[in-house]
Amino acid sequence: MVASGLVVGFATGGFPSYSREISQLALAPRMTFAMTEISFANISAHTESRRFVVSLGASYGALSGLLLIFAFLSTDPGIHDGWVLMASVPPAIAVVPITSYLRGDTRRTVVSLAILYLIGLLLVPVITLAFTHQTVPLNDLVLQTILLIGLPMLASRPLRRWRKIADLRTSGVSISFFFLVIAIAGSTRGPLLARPELLLPLGLFSVLRTFGIGVLVVALGRTLRLPRDDQVALTVFASFKNLGLTVVLAFAVFGPISTLPSIVSLVCEILWLASLPLVFRRGQNGTSTLDSRRETTLR
Repeated sequence: MVASGLVVGFATGGFPSYSREISQLALAPRMTFAMTEISFANISAHTESRRFVVSLGASYGALSGLLLIFAFLSTDPGIHDGWVLMASVPPAIAVVPITSYLRGDTRRTVVSLAILYLIGLLLVPVITLAFTHQTVPLNDLVLQTILLIGLPMLASRPLRRWRKIADLRTSGVSISFFFLVIAIAGSTRGPLLARPELLLPLGLFSVLRTFGIGVLVVALGRTLRLPRDDQVALTVFASFKNLGLTVVLAFAVFGPISTLPSIVSLVCEILWLASLPLVFRRGQNGTSTLDSRRETTLR
């Protein structure tokens, strides 16, 4: 759906008018459907504190820190602010199904993600105001954060109790994301064609923020001999940001140019996602294939 949205958006120019409003309307149901995977029940700060700190460090420490470095290395103000916004948002909600697919500790991921989205209501405006070059309309930024995180979070609570929500979630998220990508890709077609030189640094930075940090975290986890569940958690939280939220916030607050880091990074995230089942392929004893080979070599 993302690939189709990119093709349609770049080919047609997206929607002729109201692109900002359409992107917001597309993201709201996507966030609502996706957040039905997050449970805030029975969260114990004492029990989950260590695991949460690790997830916080991976997402807002390692990944956000790298993104802020990219921001300072970017000479264009719009590109700079796009990286800053990406650093400010919580991880992608997709880390929950990704963790489940990789047979990691899904409950740990859900709990950590839930807490990160709660504090994201504060971190998004704080990080954005602290590191952007341009004068940020504070009221607009806070309003967008509430509309695109707070309201979907509230709306998702009663939907969690609906028995059929699991059957509709994937389709709802995919269709919403399709129209969101059309609106954003269409709006960035003009600026991108006018400044094609931006693609090379954006592509290099996006590969580093996804594959570079992802491979580094996997290697670190295996060097430290962390349990497989910890390796999966570190990798997903250090690799994936909520790029749908980022592009809509960037488009609404800073304009089309600032969405380009997220558009290019979105392609890299999809390619990294396709690689993860190979990275965490399980051996017969429940460990990854690479770990199994290492143990055989040591023996």
